Amino acid sequence: QAVAILAPATFFAQSREPLQACAAEAGAGRMGDDRNAQDAIAKKSALQSKDAIVKDTAMSVRANFGLPDWLMRTFLTKGGVGRSTFALMQLFASPLLKVVFYLVRPLPWRFKNMCAVSAWKLWLALHRILPASIFRRGISDSVSLEVHAMHNVMWWFRLFPCPIWSMRFALSQLSMNFPPQGAPVEWIDSPTTPGLRSAYVRVLPPSEAKPRVLLWAFGGAFVAGDVEGNMGPAEHYGRKLGCDVFLVDMRLCPESKVQDAVLDLYHGYELLLQRVPAENIVMLGISSGGGSVVRVLQLARSDDATRREYFGERRPFPPALPQPAGAILLGAFVDYTKVGDGIQRNSAFDWIVSPSVVESIAELQNELGGGAHLLHLCSPLLQDMTGLCPLMISVSEHEGLFDEDVALAAKAKAAGVDVVLSTTPFLCHVFQLFSSYLPEAAEEELRIFDWVKSKGGVWA
Repeated sequence: QAVAILAPATFFAQSREPLQACAAEAGAGRMGDDRNAQDAIAKKSALQSKDAIVKDTAMSVRANFGLPDWLMRTFLTKGGVGRSTFALMQLFASPLLKVVFYLVRPLPWRFKNMCAVSAWKLWLALHRILPASIFRRGISDSVSLEVHAMHNVMWWFRLFPCPIWSMRFALSQLSMNFPPQGAPVEWIDSPTTPGLRSAYVRVLPPSEAKPRVLLWAFGGAFVAGDVEGNMGPAEHYGRKLGCDVFLVDMRLCPESKVQDAVLDLYHGYELLLQRVPAENIVMLGISSGGGSVVRVLQLARSDDATRREYFGERRPFPPALPQPAGAILLGAFVDYTKVGDGIQRNSAFDWIVSPSVVESIAELQNELGGGAHLLHLCSPLLQDMTGLCPLMISVSEHEGLFDEDVALAAKAKAAGVDVVLSTTPFLCHVFQLFSSYLPEAAEEELRIFDWVKSKGGVWA
């Protein structure tokens, strides 16, 4: 990580020729064609191999340590004997796991970070001394030793089912990687939804000037994620950018719907605008939080009829709002109408959006928006992008949401939006949050910070 921090940060996208060709094709049609970008993605996906070894970015990649498909199929296919065996093992272990999660959750973040970092250093040292032919079996030979080591930990989770309770615990522990540094936190109860508590983290010292603020929307496929678990990463970004951070609490599915989460984020942005002007705000959304950010931006500049179609007759009715200085989207989840080809293809490589996660979310898909007929209305990719603020879309070329994000960038560009698409090969969904472990993630983090500073004004 030290090497990555000292290396010069290269600003602008790392998009390669296949990516550029795809974006150009997606933007060639008329602006109002909602499926234009997706058609281009479908053509690109059809050209890619579905075998364990495929060609992408001019390099071969490995799935499942390079083991043959006939051997792994029983463990990675729903209903397979191997997969069913692991599901039965988890069923019996679940009560113990829940007890462990209950005991781990209240431990201090610094203590959990110390344990995680110590274990990581030992694991990395092991990879340095043992044969590369055995321990460097990640997606590509060109990745760092750290990526191989992380792959050898994370890969195994795909063998087990991924119930919502385990996803919620995992995403509640993100602050383990970036323990909060003690910045004062103001907890703000939602004026419209009882039980929601957003957090305003005061990174900057008190001043008469209006502060810069990063509005943070957590991810979790709409079924997981919370404010406290994101407090550490958010404060880390705030300190690097020299700004306060506002983490908006949002309701989760299936207890609530996608529209409720977007409404909560919309009200959070509206509340923040009462403190600072729009040009002092940059939004950041992770995965489903990225999709919610895009939908908020679209609704903020839409007419009353469009907002009423989405929100219904809510009271108080959400007003039109100005656009912020910019928005950062980390592996944004933006099409809820189907499990796309890109998700199916790249789940073979993705540590996060693995086949187990895809299965869990697919089972809930129609419930996310309150029915299949509403998923089109909820999906940001299928809405008009005209008039949005500058966007930076950061995504791995081998993660499940790569195709969606390429299509989003192409559609935004066709609509006249200032958009930067930054891609990195061979990494997982939301790899940017692993910057304390992976040098590739640390480098992308620097590109994100440079992009924010390039917005000028108070952010320069």
